[in-house]
Amino acid sequence: MCGILCSHHRDPAAAGTPAFRAGELAPLLATMRHRGPDASASLAHGGAWLGHTRLAIIDLVNGDQPILNEDGTVAAILNGEIYNHRELRDDLRARGHVFRTTSDTEVLVHLYEEYGEDMFRHLLGMFAATVHDERTGTLLVARDRLGQKPVLYHTAGEALYVASELKALAPLLGPGRRPDPQALALYLNCMYVPAPLTIFAGIHKLPPAHYLKHDAAGLVVRPYWNPDACIDWSLTEAQAVDGIRDLLHEAVRSQLIADVPLGVFLSGGLDSGAVVASAVRAMSEPPATFVMGMGDGLDERPWARLVADHCGTRHRELWAGGRLVDDFALLMDHFDEPFADTSALPTFLLARAAREHVKVVLTGDGGDELLAGYDSYLWQARQRSTRFGSRLGRLLGRAGVALPYPRSTSGPWPRHHWHRMRSVVPSGHLSSWLGTPVPSPDGFWRDHRWLHLADSDPLSIAFEHDFNYYLPDDLLKKVDMASMLTGLECRSPFLDHRLVEFCFRIPPTLKIAGGVPKHLLRRALADELPRAVIERPKQGFGSPVRHWVQGPLRDLARDLLRPGCRCDEYLDPAVVAATSERFWSGAEGDDWRLPLQYWSLLTLEWWLRRWA
Repeated sequence: MCGILCSHHRDPAAAGTPAFRAGELAPLLATMRHRGPDASASLAHGGAWLGHTRLAIIDLVNGDQPILNEDGTVAAILNGEIYNHRELRDDLRARGHVFRTTSDTEVLVHLYEEYGEDMFRHLLGMFAATVHDERTGTLLVARDRLGQKPVLYHTAGEALYVASELKALAPLLGPGRRPDPQALALYLNCMYVPAPLTIFAGIHKLPPAHYLKHDAAGLVVRPYWNPDACIDWSLTEAQAVDGIRDLLHEAVRSQLIADVPLGVFLSGGLDSGAVVASAVRAMSEPPATFVMGMGDGLDERPWARLVADHCGTRHRELWAGGRLVDDFALLMDHFDEPFADTSALPTFLLARAAREHVKVVLTGDGGDELLAGYDSYLWQARQRSTRFGSRLGRLLGRAGVALPYPRSTSGPWPRHHWHRMRSVVPSGHLSSWLGTPVPSPDGFWRDHRWLHLADSDPLSIAFEHDFNYYLPDDLLKKVDMASMLTGLECRSPFLDHRLVEFCFRIPPTLKIAGGVPKHLLRRALADELPRAVIERPKQGFGSPVRHWVQGPLRDLARDLLRPGCRCDEYLDPAVVAATSERFWSGAEGDDWRLPLQYWSLLTLEWWLRRWA
């Protein structure tokens, strides 16, 4: 993991202007030193300035960046890891390319020489990869296929600026920057700001599986991967199980490369257990595993211990607590965009504790979205083209009449239903929260999909939404930001694009066969994990919001959301006050959204005071 910052001008002669001088850009690069505490370097390269902060994982001695080709005309910087860099290096050497290091970054300059813009489809990994060609004045920047590594960009006249984090670009907007109303509405709707938006107008997120090109002709953004996968309804359960098992084993094996200590996050659930079991098979020594206990019914240490004992790992149990106020403040200061996923804090605490022992960890992220691990997917599978049809099907199901799963739906209801399932402030309430009419987010979700699945059955609609938005902009952003604050690299074998492409072909009915989420993964792991873990219902890696806010964070929360707070400038003060009153009175009943709505206000208030 690393931090990247680069600037590029369409006219190379403008490289000496103040906006491109190191004196102006170096302080912006320094805001991301946490991402790369091992080294920091920059290079003026024709019309580009390339800055990099390094977390050294591969080729600890010679891997500092930027890295150049043989004659210095092509330069590259990288955030992330290229897992197939050895295979690529061997192929490129056979084609006559000369390497000076064993760094995965050096592969980029030679891959560009060989394939040009077509280079990114050859990469297996998680990455934000930047390549500059001094001869043609071309800058290329790509983001990995599933969005594990972030890329943000800003244009100012003929200049382009690219960075790993918003905090490195926001100062370029000047002191008068304010939250973008559409981004704020979407944040309230889903607790994060989805790509291509950021909270500030004028700064954009590059979507996953895309690259941008900036040269004399201007800026273009293009996809380099879209599987457009069709479900293979003839695929059998046995074929699906074998494919998942084999591809997961290969994904884990490929991600074990590192010149530093490596471990695995182990929650005691299926996804992390699958990664641990695969790592044990591939490693000569048992991996280190780490679990975090949080109390209030969310302690997964006993389950993780079952997996660790079964697999024979070097296991450590960690505990969240003690300094929650300080840790909350530290993390909220770090997030440079409103972000309210409640598991961000425990993720940070786990990453910080694990970093004392290892520098790289494998995680189970992506398994739920790939293999239908949430109970909400069971509800989604029951939806039909219309709301009435869905209700009728539910009533018939209660009467013992099972309707066949629809392989295609023509109406809008299944998509609308899934948006509701993913909403914290529902679409119909946003105008009252903001005190002004706002368009429904449904149009945004429809128009900004970068991944298009070929099928339109209810579950494919849900998977498509989650891979377009929820996974990259919530779950993976959380892991990247929380782990990078500690200097820990997190890798996600379930997001190997070969495994993803295969799982998109699996009939959704197999994934939830028998009304059991993640049915296929349970089958695949039957001989590799304890039966109690295989049969255990899913427990999310969240945090006890009410316990924390009304306990250790009580005084802080009360102070932040008092009357006249910054939220009152952007939202209807009456709604802010009413939400706070309901939360503190315990009046939510079965309204699961209320604690999340309050947490969203709390984190928004902190962000407004820190960044707006």
